[in-house]
Amino acid sequence: MNTDTLRVTALGHSRDHLEAARMAEFVFVPKTDAARALVAHLTAITLDHEAKVKPRNRKRQAEAQRSFTGAVSAFAADLIHHARFQEAEGFFYRSYDKEALGQTFVSVRCFEQLLQFWAEMGLMEVTRFFRVRETWEGEDTGTGFGRARRFRATAELLSLAEGFGITPDTLKDHFQKETGRLSPVTVRSEVANRHGTGVTSANMRFAGPKYEAEVQRVKEINAILGQGGFDLAETPRVYRLFSRGNFHNFDFNMGGRLYCCSEDDWQQRPKEDRALITCRGEPTVELDVGSSHLFILYALHDLELDTDDDPYFLPGVEREVVKGLFAAMTGKGSRLTRFPKKLSEDYMKPTGRKISTVYKLGKVLDALIAKHPILNKLKKGSMDWARLQYEESECFMECLTRLGHDHGVAALPVFDSLIVAKQHRDVALTCLVEAYGNRFGCLPEVRCK
Repeated sequence: MNTDTLRVTALGHSRDHLEAARMAEFVFVPKTDAARALVAHLTAITLDHEAKVKPRNRKRQAEAQRSFTGAVSAFAADLIHHARFQEAEGFFYRSYDKEALGQTFVSVRCFEQLLQFWAEMGLMEVTRFFRVRETWEGEDTGTGFGRARRFRATAELLSLAEGFGITPDTLKDHFQKETGRLSPVTVRSEVANRHGTGVTSANMRFAGPKYEAEVQRVKEINAILGQGGFDLAETPRVYRLFSRGNFHNFDFNMGGRLYCCSEDDWQQRPKEDRALITCRGEPTVELDVGSSHLFILYALHDLELDTDDDPYFLPGVEREVVKGLFAAMTGKGSRLTRFPKKLSEDYMKPTGRKISTVYKLGKVLDALIAKHPILNKLKKGSMDWARLQYEESECFMECLTRLGHDHGVAALPVFDSLIVAKQHRDVALTCLVEAYGNRFGCLPEVRCK
């Protein structure tokens, strides 16, 4: 594909807008005559354009034509739908990951074709490439997912759709999602780059009894969430993301967090906004496991974290700085050599000062390790974020399943916390504490927000 022909639109848009872009799922299908007419028209004008700029030697076979039309439908619907999200100025992103696109209606080939044709036709704007990053508690782990671009509908495409009575606000009246194509379990690889400065990651194809067992576990949780009654814009769904599937000792035991994959992403909301979520019109509470990752690190070494003392208190050091350094150390799996980028940026915004001018990194780390010598046990690849994340996620899997099966209660997972109807607070707290106790033999402190 000649990328020089693309309408690249990265300049003129703030970093905040671009970073607010959500990922497109590419699973919309028409459900009204208006939607089918729009898709037929878009398909026809796209094929006309293709015939002019890139003539085919032979006509597409019937199955290939159906696939192309399905890609037009899914891609166009997401472009129109995401135009309503002003915080991202209508942009969404999508990577070129072959395995991930294989679960959608947009194959890699169709993706590349529509990217070229619609940019040339003035129907879509495209940014330059960027790399989606894996983070651990807000800090970069050094893992980069496949290359991605951001996309948005042009005024021309939106006007064309409006001619069929379809707007960003009414898109879901005309298109529906076929989420059954999306696997609720994703396994990603982790490969060090040749410079040794980071790693890249890509979706892997998995099958077999263990994979299917994990799929079934997440499907059960999604069924519970679907009946939970949370007042969200879309029925809540989650998927489970495992990491390091290419490691020799991978056994669905690395990573494993539950991530929101429905449109109304409660996990990305600020805490203040999460507090406004209701369940069948009634208020909710958020149950937070105190110092979950540090608690687990201790427990994995047959030690117990002292919950009577604030684990992130160091004399003369702001608590958020200590928390940030702990998260970065577990993300890296070793002692830090520089202040993490995210922590530095977060410190600069409210204070206007470089964190390195306020604190000496070595001195703070020495104090933190003296307080928690267990940090010396961190080891990249075996005792780091992937292991801690897996252990934590197993506790939440047990809790969510038990709540649903034994008590008919649904809860929204937020990594190390749960959102649950206020009336179910006590039973949810009991299940969460017992899940940790069953796994580690000691009980965490759980706070109710």
